[in-house]
Amino acid sequence: MKDPASHPRRAPAEPGRVRASGGVGGHVGAPHADRSEFLRVERRDPVATIWIDRQPKMNTMTVAMRNEFPGIFGALDGDDAVRVIVIRGAGGKAFSAGGDVAEFLTLAPADLEHWGDTLTSAERCRKPVIAAIDGFTMGAGLELALACDFRVATRRSEFAFPEVRLGMIPGSGGTQRALRLIGMTRGKLFMMTGQRIPAERAEAWGLITECVADDGLDAAVETLAKELSDKAPLALRTLKMVLNRGIEAPLDTALELERKAYAWLRSTHDYEEGVRSFLEKRPPKYTGR
Repeated sequence: MKDPASHPRRAPAEPGRVRASGGVGGHVGAPHADRSEFLRVERRDPVATIWIDRQPKMNTMTVAMRNEFPGIFGALDGDDAVRVIVIRGAGGKAFSAGGDVAEFLTLAPADLEHWGDTLTSAERCRKPVIAAIDGFTMGAGLELALACDFRVATRRSEFAFPEVRLGMIPGSGGTQRALRLIGMTRGKLFMMTGQRIPAERAEAWGLITECVADDGLDAAVETLAKELSDKAPLALRTLKMVLNRGIEAPLDTALELERKAYAWLRSTHDYEEGVRSFLEKRPPKYTGR
């Protein structure tokens, strides 16, 4: 049986693969760090952490930085030693305060048509992606966080889409992802006023996954990353695909996708290992096959 995304089977095939296309990448044994000017990747298998490190500018992202994300996520997606990806901002003041406003007037509208795809690479990545948030998370920084599967934030963090104050709107997926998470009433209030909201309200609204104490971020992210990395990789990747595609599809189509994914997973080695380990009362040893 073909996998639910209809890719050719190899050993076995997996849904929704994103390929590397440049940027910081390439697997080197853990722990290891790769870096460009403002982005660096640290691998401590099975977790890879992408650091946004432009601290003097509150980790605002230039066009060049954004253009690196597809390659970074693609390389990590193809690295079998990595099971979970974390992205976070350096310095403890901001995850990312958004785009670099100084560049805005130099960009032609045609240059921006596909700009959102650079941040969507987090969502397209087959592996679980956690945004570890400490501090200001605004504009494109919030759009990047919303493209992740999980958002864990410190209590001191603040969130905003301030674009309306600059005569524009969120343009890299923010309007639609936020709307799906918090609904139309809160979405209009949040985005049309450009207001900042604290982490506790963001959690209550469903914008973030969890709000933790200011000194509890590392522990919370480590716990979640371990819980995810212990699961069968194929099951997590397939589930991410089913959830992300299913929410956009009519119910009948989404249910059919679920059925096909369920049937395909039962043909994998990881499924057999999961069942056998349960019956034999031992921890499973998943291999991603």
